[in-house]
Amino acid sequence: LPAAPAPSAGLEEARRWMAGAERPLAIAGLDVLAEPGAAAAVSAFCTRQGVPLITSYKAKGVLDEADPLALGGAGLSPLADGLLMPLIGRADLVLCLGYDPVEMRAGWRHPWDPAVTRSIEIAHLRNDHGMHAAAIEITGGIAPALAALEADQPARPRWPDGAPAATRAALAAAFPRDEAWGPAAVIDTCRRMMPPETLATADSGAHRILLSQIWACPAPATLFQSSGFCTMGCALPLALGLKLAAPERPVIGFMGDAGFLMVAGELATAAERGLTPVLVVFADAELALIEMKQRSRGLPRQGVDFAAPDIAAIARGFGGAGETVTSRAELESALGRAMTAETFTVISAVLPGGAYDGRI
Repeated sequence: LPAAPAPSAGLEEARRWMAGAERPLAIAGLDVLAEPGAAAAVSAFCTRQGVPLITSYKAKGVLDEADPLALGGAGLSPLADGLLMPLIGRADLVLCLGYDPVEMRAGWRHPWDPAVTRSIEIAHLRNDHGMHAAAIEITGGIAPALAALEADQPARPRWPDGAPAATRAALAAAFPRDEAWGPAAVIDTCRRMMPPETLATADSGAHRILLSQIWACPAPATLFQSSGFCTMGCALPLALGLKLAAPERPVIGFMGDAGFLMVAGELATAAERGLTPVLVVFADAELALIEMKQRSRGLPRQGVDFAAPDIAAIARGFGGAGETVTSRAELESALGRAMTAETFTVISAVLPGGAYDGRI
């Protein structure tokens, strides 16, 4: 990776902008995780300088998401974007830190005008993707660039109007966790039951959009997903790989039922290698995200329904534990057994059709 940025007029101007900013906001992306020490540097910078942090959905946990400055993972949920974009619009300085928006939703294209909004981009490579522009570009290591940016600058309060706290509260209200049963209840129950050091994986689908908002990451590189192409079914092999790499840590994988059916044969590898991840399948017997898109465009419902197999029985057939749950209490009991099981466990969380309507 590039080393520290060379002193330049752009860096000096960036330092002046940082010193004068009352409402700075940072957006961090996946490249922060690729640079050794960068995630810790971003977290320390935001904490010292009072800068609220949005991450891309793939960089969740760069700042502990229990921190009041953490505004969660963005780029998947239109509902979340509707709350985050106005806050970005109020910022008097936007910092892009290792942020590549290539897989973000269309609404993240050119979210600010660099001729109007002071914006600084710190990245390993020059910005040539055309998804956003910054008034100042600093090419180099993220950690040393942040050190140069805040050198000799005392910590001080920012955002006197409290807008980031209000946005954080609005996000919590928009994605409630207290439903009796449904996809949010599944995610909330799993987060409460699984230890903080748990490694999680997710494949593509409506469940991942909700997961990006509800599953809190206390540290970076604790939620793993496809780094390209939004691969269905990837949560299962990712979970197996994590168990091989870190057998001492709890691992949980979140999958849609269609994604699970695409890769169910991978359970043979789990059995042969004696791997013990917990796999939670959101079983609604439909391609929920595609159905929602069909409906929103006035198209007929087509090709999104399939027969609901006995997912728990499939797991048992491969030599693991398989359970079917229809309530929080049943899920809690199943997770308790799964965390001490000597085999992998697949938990089929049965949901009604349309369970994601209005929630993502």
